[in-house]
Amino acid sequence: MSQTDSYKLTDLDYLIGDHRLQMMKAALPFLSLPQQRALSLAVKFQELRRTYRLFSDEETASLGVCSLDAPPKTASPREMLKAIRPYGNPREREFIDIAQNLMDGQTPMEQLMRLLSPEQQSRLETIQLLMQTLQTMGSA
Repeated sequence: MSQTDSYKLTDLDYLIGDHRLQMMKAALPFLSLPQQRALSLAVKFQELRRTYRLFSDEETASLGVCSLDAPPKTASPREMLKAIRPYGNPREREFIDIAQNLMDGQTPMEQLMRLLSPEQQSRLETIQLLMQTLQTMGSA
């Protein structure tokens, strides 16, 4: 992921993290490599411990992970794609968009048209009209 892309925290990150862990992560570039390794492991260990505790608490576990937005328990694949899209790189987001559009009933031809420039779209429409005309002439 490039420097221009930024990570967005998930609901799980908010549940298991705190400002102290974020401060430690922010300090990493200023440490030597062995110190970075040790501090990174310590931070990840704390996050793992908090995750385990989150799922160990039956009351919290019964509510469902990350139910901050209270999504329905029977979430659809479309809703899942919508939730994961912000975390993808541009290519992955484009792939997710294509999958969502296919789920919304767009045909592969409609998908192709969206990816083409206006000039290319016009050419493709002309070819489609030509093909329809030839089919009509052939069946007559």
